[in-house]
Amino acid sequence: MKVISILLAFLNSLIGGLLILSCISTGESLGWISFKSGAGMLAVYFGVMTFKDGVQPICQSRALLNGIALIVIGISAVAWGIHWSIVSGDMKNTVILFGGSLFIQGLTSVLGSETGEIHT
Repeated sequence: MKVISILLAFLNSLIGGLLILSCISTGESLGWISFKSGAGMLAVYFGVMTFKDGVQPICQSRALLNGIALIVIGISAVAWGIHWSIVSGDMKNTVILFGGSLFIQGLTSVLGSETGEIHT
C-alpha cells in the first residue's frame, strides 16, 4: 500500500505544481487563481509528507492525520467537481480525477500505516 501511496504522492505533486504554474499568465478571477494555487500547494505538501514517511517514518499520528485530511479533501474535491458539472453543464473531469487521486493516496496511506508495519 505504501508504494501506491508514494506513487500517487509523486503524481499529485506534479499535478499540484502544474496547477500553480497554470496560474502565472491567466486572465481568471482572483478567487479561482487562489483556489488553484491553494490546491496545488496542498498537493505538493501532502506529496512531500507521504514521500518523507516512506523514506524515513514521521510521527504516526501526523501520518494518520495527513492521510485522513487527504481523504476528506479528495471526497470534497470529487463532490465539488460533480456539483460544478451539474450546475454549469461543463464536465470538469480534471477536478474529479484530481480529487479521486487525492482520496486514493490518503486511503492507501492510512491503510499502509495500519497494516502493522514496524519502523525502526
